[in-house]
Amino acid sequence: MNIFAITVTVLICMALLVFVIVRNQKDEKQFEQQLKDDYHKTKDEEADVDVDEVLK
Repeated sequence: MNIFAITVTVLICMALLVFVIVRNQKDEKQFEQQLKDDYHKTKDEEADVDVDEVLK
């Protein structure tokens, strides 16, 4: 009986561990994408008007 209870407990713990690892990887990808989207671009990357051109 003890072997059965230990086996069930170990299997549940392993399943929980796999679930947490997979969930963490998914959340990490979403967090990195959110950081990329929220990061302010420099003026050069925003495609603003070039200031190098001088009006005559």
